[in-house]
Amino acid sequence: MADVVTIREAVIRAKAEGLPITESTLRRWVRSGAVPVRKAGNKQLIYFPNLERYLRCEDGGDNRPATVAAPGIRRIEAG
Repeated sequence: MADVVTIREAVIRAKAEGLPITESTLRRWVRSGAVPVRKAGNKQLIYFPNLERYLRCEDGGDNRPATVAAPGIRRIEAG
């Protein structure tokens, strides 16, 4: 199976491999830049291993460490 696929082909392949995503969701991820694409004419081509990497959260995903405020009481200046 080819690793460079269109968005529609990527969705079909993802579902076949047990990764249930919709075409509209994948297009949203592409628009946001979360999943990189190459344009060939009117088609957007995806390197399928990049999509798998994104879905497996290999870059840390949406799980960012919580930021903790400094302990204690702080003064709030009147504006």
